[in-house]
Amino acid sequence: MRLFAYGGLALVLAACGGEPEAVEPPREPTREEIARAEAFLATQTPLPPGWSFETIPFEGDAFLRVGMASPEKPRATILFVPGYTSSPELASDFLARWYDLGFEVASVDLPGQGGSVRREDDYQKTYTGDFGFYGRSVDAATAYVASKRRSDGPLIVAGDSFGGHSLLRAAADGGLEEADGLLPIVPAVEPVLEAPKWLVKFFVGRDVRAGRGAEYLPGAGRWSPDAWKEFNWEYCGDREDRNFKNTAIQILRPEMRVGGASKEWGLGMVRSGEQMLKDPDLKAWSKPVQMVTAGKDVIVRNEAAERLCERGMKSCELTRIEEATHCVYLEDDPTQEKVHAALLHLLSRIEEAS
Repeated sequence: MRLFAYGGLALVLAACGGEPEAVEPPREPTREEIARAEAFLATQTPLPPGWSFETIPFEGDAFLRVGMASPEKPRATILFVPGYTSSPELASDFLARWYDLGFEVASVDLPGQGGSVRREDDYQKTYTGDFGFYGRSVDAATAYVASKRRSDGPLIVAGDSFGGHSLLRAAADGGLEEADGLLPIVPAVEPVLEAPKWLVKFFVGRDVRAGRGAEYLPGAGRWSPDAWKEFNWEYCGDREDRNFKNTAIQILRPEMRVGGASKEWGLGMVRSGEQMLKDPDLKAWSKPVQMVTAGKDVIVRNEAAERLCERGMKSCELTRIEEATHCVYLEDDPTQEKVHAALLHLLSRIEEAS
C-alpha cells in the first residue's frame, strides 16, 4: 500500500525515459528493528476470534490464501480484498470491527501478496500485469467463501485500493455472481500521475512490449526496512501507531514482503481503469454498490472513481470521507467508523432490495 504512494512518480520517470537510480541492495532488519516490531505488533488489534486460513487452488498450479472467522449468529458475510502490499493482518482493525458488528468476515490475498501464489523469479514482485487475473482471483475467493460461510444473510465483497480495483474488475468481467453487494474503498481506478497519461502509457508500454515488463518501475525495488519513513506519512495520515504496522509485519515475516511495482503491473492498472470507466457490463451491474472515497487522497484520483460510481454504475452510491487519506483503515477510529457506517448502509440497501 505505501509503495503505491510513489507509483505515480515511478510511472512518470519511466514515461520520461529515466533509468532506475543506482541503489544499495536492501538490507535485512537489525535486532533493534525486530524487537521494535515485536513490541509494536503486540499492541495491535488481532484478527477476529477463531480466525483460520485455508489455501485454495486457483487456475492450474496457482493458489490463494483465504481466511475466515464467524460469530455465533452472523447477520451477513463480508469478504475483504486488501490493497497493494497489504494483507488481512494489516487490516485487522477493520475485520475485527466488522466481526463485532455481527458479520462473518473473510479475506483473500491477491496473487503476489500475503500467502497467495508468488512469482518464482522474484517472489516480492507484482505477479502480473493482467488485471483480469486479479479479478478472477476475487471471483474464485467469492465462490469459495459462498460455499463455506455459515451466514444465510447477504454476501458483500469489499476491497481497498488495488483490492477495490480488482473487485470492480471481477464485476466488469461478469464475475461475483454470488455477491449481493460491493463495497469498493478508495478503489484505485486511476493512479495520480504527474505526466500526461498517454505519455506514460507510450513509454511504459514500449518497455513491456520489449520484454521488460517484469522489471521494477524506476525508483522501485525489493522490500527494505528502510521503506518506512516519516516523509511518507502525508499519504497515510500522521499516526505512527498505525503507519508502522505493515513494515512491522514484513520485518517479522519475510514471506509476507512485497516490493515495488513492476512496469507491466503499472501499465495494466492504467489500462484496466480506462476499460472499466467505459465498460457496458459494469454499467449494467444491478446489485447495490457503496463506494467510499477519501477527500485527502493523493495516491489515486478520486474524480475517476467517483465518475465511475456516479456515471458508470447505475446501482452505485458514493460515500466521500473528506478528512480521510488513501490509507483509510490506518486512520483514527472516528474516520474508520464512517467506513463501517457505509457498510451498514449497504447492508440495509441489500436487505431492502431483496
